Amino acid sequence: MSYPEHPETIVLRNKIYPKGLREIDIWNHYQKVKGLLLREVAGRDLLFFIFVDVNKPIVKRKGKTTNFIRLTSSNYDETITGRTVSIHAAMKRSEDFGIIDIDIDPKDQFRWAKKVTVDVYNIVMTKIPIVVGCRIKFTGKNSFHLICEFGRKINVDSIRFLLKKFLQDSELSGRYTIEGRRRPGVPNLDLSPNKIRGNYIALHALSVWGLQSMEVSYRKLMGFDQHMAIVR
Repeated sequence: MSYPEHPETIVLRNKIYPKGLREIDIWNHYQKVKGLLLREVAGRDLLFFIFVDVNKPIVKRKGKTTNFIRLTSSNYDETITGRTVSIHAAMKRSEDFGIIDIDIDPKDQFRWAKKVTVDVYNIVMTKIPIVVGCRIKFTGKNSFHLICEFGRKINVDSIRFLLKKFLQDSELSGRYTIEGRRRPGVPNLDLSPNKIRGNYIALHALSVWGLQSMEVSYRKLMGFDQHMAIVR
């Protein structure tokens, strides 16, 4: 097992973790969510953010003997260390879900991100006929992903095209942009993860801020606080 050689070493420090997040904190988190994370990323190529020093991540996409990284029950404990902070998964050629990334101006308060998420969720669930269900995922930073479920596999390029068309034809297009890049001060409904090898933070993984990506119910969304995702 890759138990940290220096468990008390600080890996990241920010306003959420003013005393710092240690190697042992990160390692313990990934041991705690092992089963859940393995189910989430099964068969997917992954991207790791490994912190080589305090607040200094590098991106790792390749394994020791492969051009990709994948997690299994047999390699999990040796692959994830106390410095493997964030794990992102890649989209495949066909998926039974699509992602709407609620992209908020960093200057806006977190409450605004929740309001926009509620607004978009309501339209997705009532006005987009290909969607049979929708889950809200906190990204571990300052906003959310809407995971739109289709009930069948669809080519990922078609997913991006269809979601964009339905969103542009809805009243949301008058309030938000639906582009690859956000304009200052205007929330953007980003569909860029919906492409082959498009990366998104894996559910149950930590973000580069050290907060857990987690599912949030629609009913509890407005009462959700970022501190609920702190590693304890």
